[in-house]
Amino acid sequence: MNSKTLNVLLDTTYLLPTFGVTVRGLGLEDIDRLRRLAVAGRVKFYCLSVVWVELLGKVSRETEKVGRDTTDIVSLAIESLLKSGLYIWLEPKSEDLIIAFKIRLDGHKDLIDNILYATSLNNNLILLTMDRELKEFLEKKNYKTENIKEHKELFKEIA
Repeated sequence: MNSKTLNVLLDTTYLLPTFGVTVRGLGLEDIDRLRRLAVAGRVKFYCLSVVWVELLGKVSRETEKVGRDTTDIVSLAIESLLKSGLYIWLEPKSEDLIIAFKIRLDGHKDLIDNILYATSLNNNLILLTMDRELKEFLEKKNYKTENIKEHKELFKEIA
């Protein structure tokens, strides 16, 4: 059994359930298992400040679908993400942004994903994402992708 702590940078997908947003392929059992791994010190979760743009946009769209004011829920979720101690928040560095820019020039248009990838690469973090298209694009363009994992892969690595 591997007992070292894994440093994991979370894609926006893994933060959406905090706001009550359901994500296909990410069940309550998966979310609980990730939380338990963090509490047990098996993983450290990192988040990138730039994901707020994408996160609040997605939460806003979901809120519009339900047709009621969810400001109280959103406020609690934001406080939880920022103050629970479960997440370490990072700012992208200039070298992260340069790599993200190069990936954009290579044809991948999602700048948030590009910045997440570059930050994970430069900081030796696992990028936890369910975005297969990102990984396939990076592989096609000969970028390193060993650091990109889905939660089920992470669970196998920790087991």
